[in-house]
Amino acid sequence: MKINFEELFDEKILKRGYNYYLEDSVHEVSENGDCYEGLVYGTEIYKVQIEINDNGNIESMDCDCPYAEENNCKHMVALLYYLENDGQVENKKVIRNTDNYDKIIDRISENEIKEFVLERLYENYDFQNEFRSHFVQYFEKMPKRVYEKRISQSIYQAIGRKGFIEYNETYKFSNSMYDYMQEANNLIKHKEYQAPFWIASLILEELSDLPIDDSDGITSYIESECVEIIEKILEKCKSESIINEIFNWIIESIKNDTLGDYTNGVEKILDEYFIEDKFVDERLKIIDIKIHELKQEENHYYEYKLESLLKTKIALLYQLGRDKEALRTIKDNIYYVPIRRMLIDMQKAEENIESVEKLLQDGMKIELKRGYCGRVTYYIEELLSIYEKQNQKEKYKNLIQETLFKYSRASFKYYKKLKELYTEEQWKIERDTIIKELESNGERYHRDDLRQIYIEEQYYNKLYKSVMTTPLFEIIVRYEKYLKKDFEKQLLEEYQKIINEKSKFTGKRNYEDVRKILQHMKTLKNGKKLVENIVKEYRIKYANRRLMLEELNDV
Repeated sequence: MKINFEELFDEKILKRGYNYYLEDSVHEVSENGDCYEGLVYGTEIYKVQIEINDNGNIESMDCDCPYAEENNCKHMVALLYYLENDGQVENKKVIRNTDNYDKIIDRISENEIKEFVLERLYENYDFQNEFRSHFVQYFEKMPKRVYEKRISQSIYQAIGRKGFIEYNETYKFSNSMYDYMQEANNLIKHKEYQAPFWIASLILEELSDLPIDDSDGITSYIESECVEIIEKILEKCKSESIINEIFNWIIESIKNDTLGDYTNGVEKILDEYFIEDKFVDERLKIIDIKIHELKQEENHYYEYKLESLLKTKIALLYQLGRDKEALRTIKDNIYYVPIRRMLIDMQKAEENIESVEKLLQDGMKIELKRGYCGRVTYYIEELLSIYEKQNQKEKYKNLIQETLFKYSRASFKYYKKLKELYTEEQWKIERDTIIKELESNGERYHRDDLRQIYIEEQYYNKLYKSVMTTPLFEIIVRYEKYLKKDFEKQLLEEYQKIINEKSKFTGKRNYEDVRKILQHMKTLKNGKKLVENIVKEYRIKYANRRLMLEELNDV
């Protein structure tokens, strides 16, 4: 099967995926029409799905590895090479090979090849690293300081005189890092584990402060590869000293925040590989230090990190069987929404409804005071659910009214809930008073919900006036179907004003907008005649604008 895919991947991803394919890591491949599915074995087993049309073009790709959340990954590549070769691993030896190198090398003497390789090694630092990564088993072991120097030098060369790695130069950096990671993987194959850990950890430490335009997400790829190397070591290595070295490095990295945004990757290693009590106890000490530090900060970002640490601490305490300490930690930190939710869920399980209601009401007061309206909604919905189940009609109605007028900024959702509490006759009496009160708070973010209310009550005059306060084509056309019966003429006039204003400015984007609006105007009553007249006028008025005339031709 011929598949057009190599241009969709960076060269380094192609190489890694191709190696996976050659290592026979693709299994359980199935076909369902144009959709192919398979499992790719790496550190974990990843499920890959790819849709390919009859022309060999890829329609969609998906993999459940973390790197594939924002990028095309090596596991996709592995499955694609497998499909292209009908599952025959031995069919291909190299990705691209236009020359018959076997025969050429046969004609070159051993001394000539040796001289060529040596000359390249002494001249080219990148080639030195690539050569070493492939033949690492023949080199003497190096101390950690040598790896530090080599990796730092490679990064220094990639950064260059500008002090920054530009977007179009990231390949230099990624290729050199790939060589180090290849070296680490080769060392692991030869049952060397300490040096591969040094390589992976040193690269991760460099990533946090790296001056790079990372629009392509290359650092995320490198991070995932380094984490995978450490995981491979932990799976294969039996040396207690190396395992402890890895653990202590992760703990120190978390304690000193040396990995920045890349901390999460190594924290997952702790969850997976360091679950013995002695490791968990040490981890809890560091978590307590970080929690104390973060509680000194008054910052939403730090609060998010703090909540995450608290959840981790509680989970670890339960894991150790220290349930009382875990519960005390929860009760001491119910100021934080995720922790309060834990206690609420516990009280729900015990059917202690009064306690649940109190926790929800207190939580709502805290978040209202802080102005975190999104979090308030959680408490409101939980309380409404309780009141509804307990048939507490008065509390239910009062909370909906408070929410509608005070907390939710005229949310249409709560308007509908309130309406459901009235009979049809009662609602006809009450609704105008309710709408008037909502309108009295004329803040901008009320408008969309108020417009939904106008539609619900078929108050199209109010809807028209509201829409015309922001006379943009995208907004008017959103509500057009409710307005055109009574305001079709006014809508056409408004659309004409919009295109007249847009036509004052040059640019293809403006011309395309004019064409799009004119085409839409033709769908309205009397719109065709008006559009014809406008087009005639514009052809004369803007006769020197070639791009605009092309767009008018499409009208």
